[in-house]
Amino acid sequence: MILIICGLLYYQVAHGKGYEALISSWESQSMYWDFRFLILSIMLMPVNWFLESKKWQILMSPHIVLSLNDALKTVLSGIALGIATPARIGEYGGRLLTSDPNHKPQVISATLLGSIAQNLCNVVIGLVFSYYFLKSIFNVTYSDHITFSIAVVLQIGILIFIYYKLPKVAKFVERFLKWKYFLKISSKLKSLDLYTVPLLNKIILISLLRYSIYFTQYFLILKFLGVQNDFLELSGGIASIYLIQTGIPLPAFLSILARGELAILVWSSLGIVELTALVATFILWFVNLIFPSLVGLMILTRFDVKAYFKK
Repeated sequence: MILIICGLLYYQVAHGKGYEALISSWESQSMYWDFRFLILSIMLMPVNWFLESKKWQILMSPHIVLSLNDALKTVLSGIALGIATPARIGEYGGRLLTSDPNHKPQVISATLLGSIAQNLCNVVIGLVFSYYFLKSIFNVTYSDHITFSIAVVLQIGILIFIYYKLPKVAKFVERFLKWKYFLKISSKLKSLDLYTVPLLNKIILISLLRYSIYFTQYFLILKFLGVQNDFLELSGGIASIYLIQTGIPLPAFLSILARGELAILVWSSLGIVELTALVATFILWFVNLIFPSLVGLMILTRFDVKAYFKK
């Protein structure tokens, strides 16, 4: 499995469209690049995964005391396996393999809750900034902006309610949906009763901090490439891209293709050339996924997978 992931990563980096765009951009536009922004973006990468490790430590706190170092190993291992699976479902496997085998159900529930919290941030902030994105693309003025604001507030309110009431929502919906697949998921959600409101607050706060980190990274990379659009335009585009990506159920190593096409669609509407859009996507993808996944693969090689399944 590790060899397959390494092969996929090599192919995407060495032969992918993003790499070709990077080389082309280097040959034609590198004189306009400001490397200070790129350095700042890269420096934020360990902060991003430190926050995710802290979140994992909190997620597992109702079940087990976990050191920050062990939490970091688990997170990076999850990235390594998640990068090769649809919707990064392999992240569950990576976190399971590097966790106590006696806590398998708790690891699955904690991973699910953490993912929901992070996606909630993607959706909520994406909805808030969608006004600026749509206005930039379609020159929408929203004469009746109150209606738009009410619609967004209602959607955000529903999402936040679901997050804080996940076990109860699962029990309620379970009465009406008897699908085998949904019953498995709902059984996991009902076990989340151990998470108190203060704990859920900490989880969502760290998720927001993580969002601000990778949001800032994207902004810095665009500035590194010489993009001069104003803050609100770029913020609307970035938030909208993350919002749409949340619903793309592709393996991370393939989603660079979808992300690249999405970035071209969004940024071209703001006058940003296709080459710049592809390079920005590739750099962010490499910094936040490829490098951590390589570290995660190194961690996984130290674990006896066969021994894990025997327990």
